[in-house]
Amino acid sequence: MTDIYGYTAAAPMYRAAGWMQVIPLPEGRKTPPPAGFTGRSRKPVTDEQVQVWSQATPDANTGIVIPEGVLVLDIDAAQGHQVKADGAKGISELSQELGVLPATWSSTAHGIDSPARHLFYKVPEGLAWKGGAIEGVDILQPGHRYSVVWPSIHPSGEMYCWYTPSGAFASTLPHISDLATLPWKWVDYLRKPDNMSNPKELKCSNSNTLTPSNPREYDDRMCKAVNTFLNKTLANPASKGSRHDTTLQAVWALVNFAQEGHRGALDAISQLKPRFIAEVAPDRQGKEREAAREWASILSGAMEKVNGVQSHVDPCEQSKIERMTPGEFDELTQNAAASQMEESHPEAVQNTGTMPVQAGSTPVASVQNGSMESHEASKNASSSWQFEDLTQLASGIELPPTPTVFQREDGQGLFYRGAVNDLHGEPGCGKSMIAQIATAQELKQGHDVIYIDYEDSARNVVKRLLLLGVTGEQIVQHLHYVRPSAKPSSPTSLDGWKETLDYADTATLAIIDGVTSCLAYAGLDSNSGDDIAAWYNTMPRLISACGPAVVLIDHVVKSKDNRGRYAGGSMQKLALIDGISYSVDMTKPVGKGVRGTIVIKSGKDRISEIEEHCAVSWSSNGSHLREAARIEINSTDPKLMCVTIARPNMMPSDETTRQRGLERPTGLMEKISRIIENAPEEPNQTEIIELLKDDGSSARKTTVLTAINRLLEGGWISNRSGRNNRNIYASVRPYRQMDDPKSDAFVDRMSREEASELDKENHLEI
Repeated sequence: MTDIYGYTAAAPMYRAAGWMQVIPLPEGRKTPPPAGFTGRSRKPVTDEQVQVWSQATPDANTGIVIPEGVLVLDIDAAQGHQVKADGAKGISELSQELGVLPATWSSTAHGIDSPARHLFYKVPEGLAWKGGAIEGVDILQPGHRYSVVWPSIHPSGEMYCWYTPSGAFASTLPHISDLATLPWKWVDYLRKPDNMSNPKELKCSNSNTLTPSNPREYDDRMCKAVNTFLNKTLANPASKGSRHDTTLQAVWALVNFAQEGHRGALDAISQLKPRFIAEVAPDRQGKEREAAREWASILSGAMEKVNGVQSHVDPCEQSKIERMTPGEFDELTQNAAASQMEESHPEAVQNTGTMPVQAGSTPVASVQNGSMESHEASKNASSSWQFEDLTQLASGIELPPTPTVFQREDGQGLFYRGAVNDLHGEPGCGKSMIAQIATAQELKQGHDVIYIDYEDSARNVVKRLLLLGVTGEQIVQHLHYVRPSAKPSSPTSLDGWKETLDYADTATLAIIDGVTSCLAYAGLDSNSGDDIAAWYNTMPRLISACGPAVVLIDHVVKSKDNRGRYAGGSMQKLALIDGISYSVDMTKPVGKGVRGTIVIKSGKDRISEIEEHCAVSWSSNGSHLREAARIEINSTDPKLMCVTIARPNMMPSDETTRQRGLERPTGLMEKISRIIENAPEEPNQTEIIELLKDDGSSARKTTVLTAINRLLEGGWISNRSGRNNRNIYASVRPYRQMDDPKSDAFVDRMSREEASELDKENHLEI
């Protein structure tokens, strides 16, 4: 089991053990799960769906959605988890009342001695369960959450492992029938009473049932957004898995509403309190008192984030575009001159609605839509609707920007300064890796880089930069890293946003990692063209107008058939790119101990300075993408990551080249090799085909025969005449794709240093 890694290898094993609802998760992360395959209305995971996921994200983490008849106790330890109580200690105390829990199979990423783990039990089907056993112990149940399991990698870098009921490290997966049965005393304690089997119906003060179709009455003290959000929360108080989690997220959201200026957000929080206490008290040992303490902790944690003044305009009274225009920034950041003018000429500023600020502050830059004027010109511009002076452009004195950032080995740059560029692709394809390689290039040259990160952490980014050969001094002096949790126009973000624009005056590169998350924090819809346009003009283009190459990191739509040349969401994303847009694809796995390859392909080059240096032909899938570079990443040295940004394959592609892969079905060859290796008796052709079907393969018979012939030609298997004169097959040596140089999955595990040492040894032996 230690040699297996990734969802592709693990999923068939789990399904064979009875865990049918096995799902992929982002590599090295716990969330998000694939939409529609968790929760009570989840879709079943089919063999075809597993195959689709396996091809798209082979190295993904693995999760199992809890099936009927299984219940999981999620025990948190006080150390290392942000909980108010030690779950392991609480379970021990509860065991004195209900009896000791029987030993069973468990899963954790924290090692054999850690009490923080998932305990798996068999339980009667059809029962409704509480959201948690006690504080620090959640319940994972059918329709509620999922368990991240081996061979997944925890965000800390540790691997999840299974442990047998005796507590030993497990070398096999548990079958559902192997789990211990939860004792009846525990079942009675953890299940909901019969009158709570269905979700509770909340009652308004007028005793009408509260449902999405019958919401509470509109409260005039609250704006439209707060009324809608409160209705949604009250109608489904456990939508996030438990009432605690749902309320926690709701309170945080309402606090953000209050900071953004939404009317009545604090009134909504006060309405949540009595309902939360009434709902969770029956499930708590300390009843109302413990529930009240739990509420106080939720509220205090959220209120700690309130460290700025509330906006003076309710966003509900503005359109989405109005909320994001530069005028909103200017109103909140008038400089000292406005205050002085008010003192000397009060009649000139009466009833303007402006908000004076402290002396010494400066206004945030406006942007001229579509122009590449300097940051200083943007600061002084009074309106974006101005005809531009074309004298310099027409005389050829001021030319369009040239690509100078992220250079290939031949010196060709791949990102335009003073423009918005983008990288988009599937999760785990290497988008962030490319952004960090470009960052490392600039830092090594002593250039400033802005890194706006909505997806990762400073620790991981800095660790990667150090592996890429950037010095600590270069990182400290030239990297400006921020991980925001609000839009730039929120009162608590304005100072940081102004500082970002100041850094942009000298920076050569600015990364925005996570377009979807950034839009969500701004309250905008990634599928809305209007919202996309508003966001571009008030964030990426404001930064690019200062001079750096802005690089957006975005995702693609899930369906491969519906993908175009642009990132997921509105096609407006492609239309607004005024630099270059790249599609990213990892053609060979990248990771520790291996050599991988990431290919970037141009989908749109607005300025056309890079397109002529791309491959001469489009991709064969009809997507009109042209290869721009091949990034070779050698991670065989654990202390240094060697990167080569190579030119693309400039040879034209033809049909014979495209079809060559079909002549050597390496994935099928490996499956057949494994079947023959593990078969108790030498199988014949028919038996191999049947075993492939049992393993979920849908390959055609002709393709299977081709794979068998390639294995015979390469000497991996042998054949002889068996029963009824049928050929039977035996394994000579294992075939693995990663060891086959003719396979796309080939991994060269030997570094130059190792090859050199081996060569020396051979010479000595001779």
